[in-house]
Amino acid sequence: MSNRREQIEAAAVRAIKRGGLHSVSFRTLAEEVGVKSASVHYHFPTKDDLAKALVSDYTAQFQVELTEIGAKGNSLTYKLERLVDLFEARLRDKDLCLCAMMAAELTALNDQTRRELTAFVATAEDWLERQFEQHSEELALDLTASQFAQLFLASLEGALLFDRIDGDSVRLGAVRAFVKALTG
Repeated sequence: MSNRREQIEAAAVRAIKRGGLHSVSFRTLAEEVGVKSASVHYHFPTKDDLAKALVSDYTAQFQVELTEIGAKGNSLTYKLERLVDLFEARLRDKDLCLCAMMAAELTALNDQTRRELTAFVATAEDWLERQFEQHSEELALDLTASQFAQLFLASLEGALLFDRIDGDSVRLGAVRAFVKALTG
């Protein structure tokens, strides 16, 4: 991937996290990166192409982070707390999950980008489900691993969104407390 393409993607991610995909213009991205608008279109012919690429790259990076968490910890508590850490880091940086921001504009996205968002959610939920299955003896709830994965990811995303409103991490702290209560 070219350095220019990476710069354009980074500028686009920042813009989307600030104001959503609808607020992104190729002209503004070009100005921020210091190129002509045609250069942005060279790498991403349409806004749909840009959105799809961003979600795909974000999902790939998230998968790397999940793999690292899984490789470093042996307990469910450790793994879930590290996942909470990822979300808290985004909050500290006054950031949001790119895919959550894109999901808020779902009706404006094309089918390819929607499929990429579905892949992000599947990546996160599948990883969580595997962790809950591997560590089922540590769980004290009568839920399927799939239900618990869906619930936990939704809790993280929701806590991040609402904690952003207040500028603190009270809800993410509640998720962390839940992890400790759940796994003892």
